[in-house]
Amino acid sequence: MAKICYILRGLPGTGKSTLAKKLNDMGAIFSTDDLFMVDGEYQFDPSKLGEYHAENLRLATAFMERFAPHTTPAICVIDNTNTQHWEYEGYVEAAKENGFMVQVISVDWKEEDIPLYAERNSHGVPEDAIRRMAERWEY
Repeated sequence: MAKICYILRGLPGTGKSTLAKKLNDMGAIFSTDDLFMVDGEYQFDPSKLGEYHAENLRLATAFMERFAPHTTPAICVIDNTNTQHWEYEGYVEAAKENGFMVQVISVDWKEEDIPLYAERNSHGVPEDAIRRMAERWEY
């Protein structure tokens, strides 16, 4: 088994975090949403979004750097929406610099299912916010 970085893409409520847990056999999951957790409760603060995305990248990079000099298999899972390609470029760069293969996985979604995604996402992201993410989605 090799060192691999799975980069997940998808709207909230489409199953990214469930997939991340299934992919995470020998490594770690890095999700910017985790940095918004305070005492077990999700407390989104848009003013911290840039800071937290940078911190998540730093944490993922540090994980990959620990495995870079070794042949030990490792899995790094990036569990963010990544609606636009530039949002995950830093993870791709860090993975390649540290000897990780990169696999980008886009979780399919349908516009007519956005109300369902709003109901089932784990952080209470409202339908209008999910629609805005869908509008800027890059295929």
